[in-house]
Amino acid sequence: MSRFSSQEIESQYNLIKMLLSDPEKYKDAIDAVKKDIAYMPVELKKKLEEENITL
Repeated sequence: MSRFSSQEIESQYNLIKMLLSDPEKYKDAIDAVKKDIAYMPVELKKKLEEENITL
């Protein structure tokens, strides 16, 4: 398994936050992220949990 850089994690984190800022507009994208959550880097999952962000 490859390691992700902090810049990649931060980029993905910011994308998720942006999508969640308007859940109705980005419903399809949010649904796609939910399906791929199992493949999300552990570091990103931890960061989302720390911020109490759930999909």
